[in-house]
Amino acid sequence: MSAMLRTLTLLLTLFGAGAALAGDLMVMGQWVREAPPGSQALAGYMMVHNHGKQDRKLVAAESPAFDHVELHRSIFEGGMARMVPQDFMPIPAGGQLELKPGDYHLMLIKPKQALKAGDTVEMTLRFDDGSTLKTTFPVKKGEGGMEGMQMHDHEHMHGTPQ
Repeated sequence: MSAMLRTLTLLLTLFGAGAALAGDLMVMGQWVREAPPGSQALAGYMMVHNHGKQDRKLVAAESPAFDHVELHRSIFEGGMARMVPQDFMPIPAGGQLELKPGDYHLMLIKPKQALKAGDTVEMTLRFDDGSTLKTTFPVKKGEGGMEGMQMHDHEHMHGTPQ
């Protein structure tokens, strides 16, 4: 067994079933923020580790629990935050991409049912080489700072999704 494979196996063991592998990419710590009832958008977060020697890109995501999923990044300008759609999210070779409150995130548009802490959401991630990774995101309560921003405010900053 190669050293990298032993390391990945150890990490999967340490982080449990929440970690998922797609080739040289490993997704960990994925979660969706619980939103107030009636919210038309939620946010999803995770860490994507690239154990390969080539830069990679997250190019799309989809979930049967939502009408559609968009890649977004929060940008702070002049004391104001706004969410900017992204065509892709970079995952550097030997590095990682962190989706977190106030930065890169998955914008989960029009949930098909109310989601609360303790629920789970199935998600398929798509990468630039055509590979996909199916994983589960637990729904958790968010707290503080940018993460405390109501997702309905997203409509005022970015426009109502159609």
